[in-house]
Amino acid sequence: MQEVLSLYSKLADLKKEMTKVAEGGERAEDRLTDMEIHVNILARLLTTLCIEKLGLRMGALKRLVRRVEEEAARDSQIMELESLYKLSHGNSKKPSSTSAKPKDDPWDQIS
Repeated sequence: MQEVLSLYSKLADLKKEMTKVAEGGERAEDRLTDMEIHVNILARLLTTLCIEKLGLRMGALKRLVRRVEEEAARDSQIMELESLYKLSHGNSKKPSSTSAKPKDDPWDQIS
């Protein structure tokens, strides 16, 4: 009988934990929605400022946005590859403190 009561008490505790996790997920989803709304508003504000105050034409703004998106995608792919490389090699290769990188490396100019 004691084992059954212990089992019911553990089930009740698990149910409470599941409820807390579900509430946390709902809060996170609400925060994500709020952030999406804020990003959308900021994007509209930036677009308006570029067109009306800075005098950029719509075509030039579209090209600029497209270029920024491509650079962001490329940067995220590079970061992903770097993280995969670090994970695959772990601590087996430690980077040297003095790098033999040339001073005119084109990768330094990208960012």
